[in-house]
Amino acid sequence: MEPIWIAVAAGGAVLLVVLLLMLGRRKERVIDMSAPVTAADEKPVATVAADTANETTSAGEILEFRGQPDALCGLADWLMEDAARTLSVDLSVDRAAMTRLADAAEKASADLLSSGHAVVELPYLVADASGPKHYRREMTREEAELGMVQHGPLQANELLAWRGRDERTVELGLWIDAEASDQFLAPASVVRLANATEQAMADIERSGRAVVDLQGLTTDKGVAFNFRHEFDRAALDDMIGTG
Repeated sequence: MEPIWIAVAAGGAVLLVVLLLMLGRRKERVIDMSAPVTAADEKPVATVAADTANETTSAGEILEFRGQPDALCGLADWLMEDAARTLSVDLSVDRAAMTRLADAAEKASADLLSSGHAVVELPYLVADASGPKHYRREMTREEAELGMVQHGPLQANELLAWRGRDERTVELGLWIDAEASDQFLAPASVVRLANATEQAMADIERSGRAVVDLQGLTTDKGVAFNFRHEFDRAALDDMIGTG
């Protein structure tokens, strides 16, 4: 009788292991994306993504959903604000208009970087009781940068990255921005920091030394301050690494 009981016990142990494995696999179930999920607190990823896209309330959010950087999103939101003000309409409820502005911002960004100038022309952007409304805006890179910094909001390193500057220049912009103030800066001050960063990198390459001397910077709250920092090539490597 003893061998029989041993066999029964062994069989029971095997059954227990199988049941535990099945339970574990049930907990790791795979959601079928081709069919709706019935649980109230679960949605297929594709459905969640579509819902998120449809809930966007600005052209910048549309570009954010596309994975575009904050600088480009800020440019789109600046264009949207300008169009809404120019046309005297609320564009946040018009998905088609926001999408057209987002697309226009992507094209304008490329034009601004290549030539320093861009034209956004969107006929029949919206319509109301008075008829169709057309939007047109010419801009320089300087104007666009102020707009995108304001609506980002952006730091100097993000603006430098949008300009296509190399990694060390971007890192220096981040360092200078952090050293200059622990507050958000006014758009014009962010642009000045970015420009000074580029000049400093050029000076380092040419002479091995650089001076960043910026008077009259302001925070986004209107607080004025000055910033000065002098460094050589070795100090630069300490500040941002050797790359």
